[in-house]
Amino acid sequence: MIRRAAGLLLAAVLVLPWAAPARAADADTDTVEMVEAFLKMPTAELPPEHIPRFLAVDPAALPKKLRRPYEARRLELYTLKQLGQTRKKGNIITPEDHCEAPKDAKSQDISLLMKVGYVEITEEEKDWLTHRTHCTEQDMLCEFTLQILDEKVGSGPKARKRRRYFLFCGAGCDPLMVLVGVYRARVKDPNTNFFGTGAGPVCSR
Repeated sequence: MIRRAAGLLLAAVLVLPWAAPARAADADTDTVEMVEAFLKMPTAELPPEHIPRFLAVDPAALPKKLRRPYEARRLELYTLKQLGQTRKKGNIITPEDHCEAPKDAKSQDISLLMKVGYVEITEEEKDWLTHRTHCTEQDMLCEFTLQILDEKVGSGPKARKRRRYFLFCGAGCDPLMVLVGVYRARVKDPNTNFFGTGAGPVCSR
């Protein structure tokens, strides 16, 4: 039942109009109450007909205590929209040569990503995905939920940047994250036999 409800939500999120966030000095009482209700509900139980109104709220117009939870839920919904679009394309995906990653489904806040349901993967795993799916980094940013963040490590002249990679596996799971799970299991036990794991997304041009 949970998977079916999540699937219905994903389908509803995909077909709804997505309005740009409206700017307002202060949200009215009805808006604040609506946001509070959305934040308390499990993702699969959100009323699809009210999602556009929820996404149109300006976080700055909300009481401070609601802003970060609102941003997390909004990021989750936009990620689900991106994931739904990818699933509609099936396993053979033809990316655009110069695609642009959807900005609303991306974040530079690691703690926010983890709160929403993103899982960190290693550079080795990302490189394996590139080899396995024939998808470039840019393809994975555009067609899937890959997030790439450069984190500053240290300070002063010795400071350096560490690149970190994340894929979504929250209310839904990115097909690439499913492949990473197979890869991790095989690394842990090379003798493990996987039935039906040969299929997966492939980028084709």
